[in-house]
Amino acid sequence: MTTNDDLEPMLRHENLTEQIEHMEPLAVGDQRLERKIGWVQGAMVNVSYIIGAGIFVGPALTLQLVGSGGMNLIIWLIGALVALSGTYTFMELGTMLPRSGGEVGYLEYCYRRPKYLLAYLFTYWSLMNRSSGVASQGIVFGGYINYAIFGSTYKSHWADRGWAVLSATVLMLVNIFSTRATMKLMGFLTVVKLFVLGLIAIIGLLVLSKVLPSDVDASLNLSFYGTSNTVGPYASALYYVMNSYSGWHNLNYILDEVKDPIRNLPKASAAALLTTATLYILTNIAYLVVLPLETMKNSEFIVAAAFFTKSLGENFASTVLPIFIGLSAFGCGAAINFSAGRVIMEVSRQGLLPYGNVFGKVNPEVGSPVNAYILQYVLAIIFILVPPPGAVYQFIVAFAAYPVYVFYFLMALAVLILRRREPNSKRPISAPLVCVYVFLAFTAYALIFVLIPVENKYYPYWLPYVSAILSMVACSGFWYYQIVIKNTPGKSYNESIRNQGHAAIEQEIYGEYTSVPTTEE
Repeated sequence: MTTNDDLEPMLRHENLTEQIEHMEPLAVGDQRLERKIGWVQGAMVNVSYIIGAGIFVGPALTLQLVGSGGMNLIIWLIGALVALSGTYTFMELGTMLPRSGGEVGYLEYCYRRPKYLLAYLFTYWSLMNRSSGVASQGIVFGGYINYAIFGSTYKSHWADRGWAVLSATVLMLVNIFSTRATMKLMGFLTVVKLFVLGLIAIIGLLVLSKVLPSDVDASLNLSFYGTSNTVGPYASALYYVMNSYSGWHNLNYILDEVKDPIRNLPKASAAALLTTATLYILTNIAYLVVLPLETMKNSEFIVAAAFFTKSLGENFASTVLPIFIGLSAFGCGAAINFSAGRVIMEVSRQGLLPYGNVFGKVNPEVGSPVNAYILQYVLAIIFILVPPPGAVYQFIVAFAAYPVYVFYFLMALAVLILRRREPNSKRPISAPLVCVYVFLAFTAYALIFVLIPVENKYYPYWLPYVSAILSMVACSGFWYYQIVIKNTPGKSYNESIRNQGHAAIEQEIYGEYTSVPTTEE
């Protein structure tokens, strides 16, 4: 990536003008959110989403599937490379179309016929997925806090949900009253996560370098002895790994609040993923050099608990560690909730939600989209309290999560389409084609893999995924009524300020560059 010392501009003026005309406008006046987020804070927004409870549980599950420690490290490295491919894909789209909203803006820009259809489907899926995400992370948070307070034998779904309600309430209030406080909260929680993973990594490196004693044969644990020789387990293992890496593009949803987004989005995204991937690999190595393989495979609660029990003692593992993991889940929920409210605001301003003038409005007194966060809160509370625990809740989570791969697939395809349709448009970041194709292949695999038969005693294994597809088809009927018949985008806030908002994009985002950063093709 080169800088604005280059003489060749990113776009000729006429090309830039045409590109901006197909983007949604920036808000104006007191409806504009301030650009307060630098690249370090932006990286924390992504890291806070990526690191949840997965890294404390996932390595044991993947080890059970692939059989050997050496292959377990490789599968986590492959996951990092796939996540890097996705990050590059979203870097290109985010710097080419530097507006908040993430996929909703990219879908609208790339897939222009039928008008707003894919953006509309993404809007309603996002409402469900992010609300269920805040709910599920809150419930995980509650479970670990109860474990720390009452011990491993205490089980109460309603106590877990009580903590989840408290979690959602705190997040709503903080998001409404102070963006600065929100960023500080996520920053603190991110530091907690990095501290725990850093502690695990340091202990592992000290054991590996024989500074700390260990009764484990590290060379055997890190070898490929016992590697599975069937294909199926690797597919399942990669699915678990990618779940632990999800969230690499969270910053794309709030780009209107990022200072100099063309420069800072790539820096933040790369820093977040490289930091997380490095810690994930080192954490996996630490587990393998401290714990016997069978202990790691049979960890019923979390592999991290077995790790800290052996390295720092039972008290830390049973009391302190659950609090850290609970805070990690809380931090993940905080990142989801923060960007979710912003997405609701953006799609409301586009006219993709009913009552867009209500949910798309920024309250000038507090400087945040209050109504959007209230809607997000209500939906999260429904997901926390209404579904019964067990099979029904698992069904809803699977149902809400599946379309993410549909939209990821469309994002990778969009990069290829836009390069062909707009070959003269230079991009601040141009993702290597190999990364785009890797991401495209992975998303296709993810869409197909879940349809491979597995045993489920509660409902047919394919039901949540087929239901998700059918619900998106059914949602097309609502799109036709709202977008085609009622034409809500034509009466939206964005339509009313389109000329001013497009001028603001050119001046605020591109105006400071005499030569906008480019990458030579």
